[in-house]
Amino acid sequence: MKRELFLILVTAGLFLFISCANAPESDEAKTTGAKDVDQNKTGEKWNLNISDSKIEWIGTKVTGYHTGTVPIKSGELYVNNTDVTAGRFVMDVANMDISPVKGDTSGNARLLGHLKSADFFDVSQYPEATFELTGVKPYTGGPLKDTADERQDEISEYKVTDPTHTISGNLTMKGVTKNIEFPARITVSGNTAEAIAKFNIDRKNWGIVYEGKKDDLIRDAVHLGISIKAAK
Repeated sequence: MKRELFLILVTAGLFLFISCANAPESDEAKTTGAKDVDQNKTGEKWNLNISDSKIEWIGTKVTGYHTGTVPIKSGELYVNNTDVTAGRFVMDVANMDISPVKGDTSGNARLLGHLKSADFFDVSQYPEATFELTGVKPYTGGPLKDTADERQDEISEYKVTDPTHTISGNLTMKGVTKNIEFPARITVSGNTAEAIAKFNIDRKNWGIVYEGKKDDLIRDAVHLGISIKAAK
């Protein structure tokens, strides 16, 4: 009996350890081939406030996870009354960063260098990534629940809990363009527009296929948390 209980506890412990290293439980972006972008923009062009806009990422592997940010270089939204009708922003992948692990300066630098190498984003050849809206429609799904993983306390929430719209757009990374669709919360008030989205993508759809070490494989899913603000 004691041996069976011990095996149950060990199995449960292993399950918890492995599940903690999974990608955050979030909305999965629906990924399809690139779509046409309507060149006839309606509404006024509002420029992104770069200092108030950000992209956070979470990458996971069997034994843990890493978090970081990608700066937004430029962008704009088109606003017609209180509706966002189009938009585009450029990500400065060459200047992406990681949240450093305390006391491991050399390890932090080594990991960041590896992420910028051809194994991952190949920033010498592809220093930027872009996202361009192809569709914005009212959100019609059901309510979403907050989800938090205590180990990943840098980002306490992995889903937009009160989405207003479903967004689709072409995401281009490493020269590969795919269309992704995901829920988001869009707010237009006065001269300010804000959009927040949180979802997972499969990195391999953009040719990021490095597997990791045999005993420490990297998960395919990468979590993105996007917050952008634009002003009239």
